[in-house]
Amino acid sequence: MAFKFAEQSTRFWIKGRKFSVRGLLGKEVDSQPFEGGALVIFRLAPQDYHRFHLPVSGTIEKFVDIPGCLYTVNPIAINSKYCNVFTENKRVVSLISTEDFGKVAFIAIGATMVGSITFLKHKGEYAKKGDEFGYFSFGGSTVICVFEKDAIEIDEDLLQTSARSLETLVSVGMKLGTSTGKRVGEDPVRGLKELSFSRE
Repeated sequence: MAFKFAEQSTRFWIKGRKFSVRGLLGKEVDSQPFEGGALVIFRLAPQDYHRFHLPVSGTIEKFVDIPGCLYTVNPIAINSKYCNVFTENKRVVSLISTEDFGKVAFIAIGATMVGSITFLKHKGEYAKKGDEFGYFSFGGSTVICVFEKDAIEIDEDLLQTSARSLETLVSVGMKLGTSTGKRVGEDPVRGLKELSFSRE
């Protein structure tokens, strides 16, 4: 699921009453740069590939562990107004500083049978797009990427499918969007770079 603005996700997909970018990122991460930015959700079913790869190249600024529940990430739960799966489940927020997309928040979310989230990169390390970033234990789970405002143009076909509340199967290396070259507080436009993700 992909949304040009994070707020659109609550209209088309996430029905929990308390979902917000601030709630997703937790108290230790400044959510302000990500308000009004794009949000992409990658749900892994139990039969899926359970390793995740970096969608961008950049330096890993930090990891923030947020304790929580282990609700299912099944669409029925996500679409329920009674659950707040993404803001109540156990998760790890990693902040990645990139040349082409500004800061990117990469959130690995635990779920039923998936209490263990393991990262293979470390704080301060520079990692390349496509590198294996980590893995979940067996079960279903989710990765969410949140971008700074105006940092990325998500591919139109993904936006249209998500607006119809339909998930799209993606594979490692599949193009999902393009950098606008615009950074918060900067005027120059650099060469455009593609965003690709993460799993099979």
